[in-house]
Amino acid sequence: MKKQLLVFGVGIGFALSVESVAGAVQPAPIEGSAKVQWSQVINDPFDGVVVYDKNFSPSDHGFVFVTSWSKGGIRATYTWYDSDIIGYNTVWRSRWIKKKGKKIEERYSEQEPIYRYTRFDDTPKAILFAVNGQLYTYEDGAIAPELASTLANAPIGNMRIRLVWENGKTKDIEIGKGTVEAWRTVFKEKT
Repeated sequence: MKKQLLVFGVGIGFALSVESVAGAVQPAPIEGSAKVQWSQVINDPFDGVVVYDKNFSPSDHGFVFVTSWSKGGIRATYTWYDSDIIGYNTVWRSRWIKKKGKKIEERYSEQEPIYRYTRFDDTPKAILFAVNGQLYTYEDGAIAPELASTLANAPIGNMRIRLVWENGKTKDIEIGKGTVEAWRTVFKEKT
């Protein structure tokens, strides 16, 4: 990452180091819980014509991958949760058992773990596309005309993309069929 030095103040002045993320995908402007129209083309006052996509784990504490797609750029945030057991809680339960031919209610205790969940957000360094046998890479900024044309003409259906992280690791994830279809509108060439 590049570091920039900014100087503020009147008379005294002080320095502040700011890290910029040049050459990396920017974070999505929305979260997975946002009340937006997923996989629908909308006209956003900040991003223009855009489509939002969400891929997530069905468990409460899995992952959420949120993207926004516009000619101005692709923005993406991958959110996941880690859990730690921080203790145990005693809970009382009951069950019916047969004892000497009669059904009786028996009470018993169990130890249930108490979890602490920690949320992590990250953005990929790059997004790779494999469309019709060609490979494309997106890192930042406005969408290149060739990639825009490719996305506008991508085969309809779920599309697997590859996220490349700063440390070189990768993760393949799917973009939904509705979003891929919406790309036809978002990335169409102006005539």
